[in-house]
Amino acid sequence: MPDPLDPAVTGAELLRSLSGGPPPEDLVDRIGGWDAVEVLAPTLVDEPLLTAAVSLLARDAARAAATGANLGQIRPAALALTDAVLGSSDPLQFTQNINTICAETVLTGMVGSKVAATCLTLAVPPRTDGDDPPPAAVIRHAVALEALARLAVQGHASKNKLLGVLEDVAEPQPRRYAQAVVRTVGLAFDHWTADEEVADVIDILTGEKAPAYTTPPAADVLARNDEYHRDIAADAMWTKANVEIARALRSTQTTQMLERLTAALEALELVTALDDRGDAKMLRSALRLLQELLQSLSGSAAPQDAATWKASVADAEQAARQAHEFAIGAYGLNHWSGDRKLAVLEGWSRLANDLAWLRDQLSRDSLYDAAVVLDDVLAIYSASRSYDVTRNAHGIETVLEVLRPAVASGFAARAGLLRHLSDHTERLRQRVTAALEAGNDASELRTRLTTAEAVLGNARASLLHAGEPPGKPLQQAADVPPLLAELFGPHASLAAALTSGDPVELAALAADIADRQAAADPDPDITVTGVRKRMLAELVACEDFTGDVVPAVSVVLDQLIKFVARRLNTQQSTKAYLFKPDANEQDLHADLYDWLSQGQLASSTNVEVHEVGAGRTDIQISFPGFHIYLELKADATAVPVAGKAAYIKQTVSYQTSDVRIGFLVVLRLKSPKDKSPSLHLTELVSHTVVQVQGGPVERHVVMLEVPGNQTSPSGVH
Repeated sequence: MPDPLDPAVTGAELLRSLSGGPPPEDLVDRIGGWDAVEVLAPTLVDEPLLTAAVSLLARDAARAAATGANLGQIRPAALALTDAVLGSSDPLQFTQNINTICAETVLTGMVGSKVAATCLTLAVPPRTDGDDPPPAAVIRHAVALEALARLAVQGHASKNKLLGVLEDVAEPQPRRYAQAVVRTVGLAFDHWTADEEVADVIDILTGEKAPAYTTPPAADVLARNDEYHRDIAADAMWTKANVEIARALRSTQTTQMLERLTAALEALELVTALDDRGDAKMLRSALRLLQELLQSLSGSAAPQDAATWKASVADAEQAARQAHEFAIGAYGLNHWSGDRKLAVLEGWSRLANDLAWLRDQLSRDSLYDAAVVLDDVLAIYSASRSYDVTRNAHGIETVLEVLRPAVASGFAARAGLLRHLSDHTERLRQRVTAALEAGNDASELRTRLTTAEAVLGNARASLLHAGEPPGKPLQQAADVPPLLAELFGPHASLAAALTSGDPVELAALAADIADRQAAADPDPDITVTGVRKRMLAELVACEDFTGDVVPAVSVVLDQLIKFVARRLNTQQSTKAYLFKPDANEQDLHADLYDWLSQGQLASSTNVEVHEVGAGRTDIQISFPGFHIYLELKADATAVPVAGKAAYIKQTVSYQTSDVRIGFLVVLRLKSPKDKSPSLHLTELVSHTVVQVQGGPVERHVVMLEVPGNQTSPSGVH
């Protein structure tokens, strides 16, 4: 009878089981269990079967962790297979298996420290004193350095020891290892506050800094140095540009920040001179726009109207075209940080487009849409991580300090309110027209429109009106809500013209403007921000939460959280349905639709859409190539929304052929027994996962509760 732990028997059975189709779920049991794999591992060095065994290990380790199984029985086999990988001389197998280990979190947790220890000895420069190593050795050294960098970011290797390896690079290196060096330098500046000396190694690779040989180098060594300089020049300058951008975003002084941006542009000029690189051209165009904007704003003592911004529409359009046209090739992006770097490039493109659009469009009355600039810059900074592992707590502050005054203070603050009022007034006009065309009663809407037009006319006049005479005391006009009074700044006489208006209508208008202000707020309070981050962290596990879906879901989530937060603070005089015990789903529907129709989702929000999941969805928000669905409910029971299986399943049903992320918004009408205050915002937003008919991919639902049947603070006891 064959020995069940005979590696020859185990290997033969493994090979037979791998023929055709994916490996069976019980493959490890078939070949004798993990003990058999542990015995087999030493025989697999440089054998093709090693790659299959490592992939099987990664799959089963991840599944074991997901089900809460004991990883202890897997660990000895994992360590044995890791030894086989580290002992491989075949560069292809070494590369593939190291990548598998570094990419699988569970497996990295078991063997990461072991891999890091060996890679530290392998990651040293393969070329020393002009001696050229064979290509296979170059690949092993390069892969080891990159693995050490990835493991350091994940906490399985020493950052300082990694950076020490870079300091040992004393002369130009073969292209593949030089690529690993510049990638590691880029990673260091993405994740850590690296010392200035870390980037100096780039100068050695490119020849800007001469190597220090113990003896004068021969002619063939100098010739090879020149060859290596040319081979890595484009990649090195690309990394240098990104390092300077990271430094710029972390600068504490505006002048220093602009100097870093200038250095980044100089590096990009060299990249484009050396190679026809679309990524560098696009980034260069976006950086020029940002640099010009920051220069113009930082040199002004007061916020400037968008018409004065230095931002070229033509340049932005060119940057956008370049972003769509360039192809990612063998330019230092086709590696483990490629997706992240691509996201950075796309982010800079969006920023360039938005800067120029604002410059072109907002020369009218407003700067409030300039908030998108802050969002863009923050998104770029976040996306500049090479991994989704850490994010620095500092950085970007100086950029925001320059941009923020142009968005949120002085004239811009009043102009922002004016833009909200203008948009709201136009929205009312559209609703009046639609009501009349449908043959409906538009009298209430006409009254609201008349009030809005009166306030808008006076507010516009206040921006052009000369200031009040010196020494005249500033007084807020009586019966004018504070938010509307802000529109008139020092012009109390103009605000006083509104006192003849209906106080109820003025209060309602102020509430509508407050809604718009809250929806467009680029800096929501820490509670709203915290809830958003918590929900996004939950959605990361969704298979569909990738690419264009991420910003789409994020903006919908952001608007819904702000909606709930705003309704927690809305008074009965402006949203009476929130205090009625007999409010219904239609009340919530009308309110939420108005909220979504006032901002950036206005053109993409549709109601009562048929033929979705064999039914009719309440609200559909359209994005290029996909949709996001909102299911609305009014509920008078005390059952937690997480226990409302029927509601959740209905929400999931609209995902049958679309993105597997949906939103359930519930108006809770159950009256509290003791007239207690409403729940906290953090308790009103939650997340759940649904497995449909045993399908392999989970569906995700974000649940938001709007407290109804509320009690005013004075009635709480």
